[in-house]
Amino acid sequence: MTAVFVHTTVTAVAALLGLIAGRAIAVEGENWLTSVFGAAYFGAGVGLMCSILLGSLLTLVAQYLNVESSTWFDALDVAGTAILWGTAAGAAGGLVIGAVIASLSLRRLK
Repeated sequence: MTAVFVHTTVTAVAALLGLIAGRAIAVEGENWLTSVFGAAYFGAGVGLMCSILLGSLLTLVAQYLNVESSTWFDALDVAGTAILWGTAAGAAGGLVIGAVIASLSLRRLK
């Protein structure tokens, strides 16, 4: 496992969970702006929690399996970057699903 694999896995899982979590908030929004930004905010929180758990775990496993690894500080750098990208991916997933649901809801209301 490499750092790129950890980042990619955390980003994909966080985006998927951000989509799922953002959907619930977007459906309950009163208007377009509330739906979109509420879903993005909630998706970012889910992405953050997912990336903390999954990124740290995958980083430790990768560091343990890699014999040529230099220091644990490299592992901390990978975990920190995974947290950053996981949060951003969760927010992006929530933003996308919020925009889709809000747009479909507005057409239905008109």
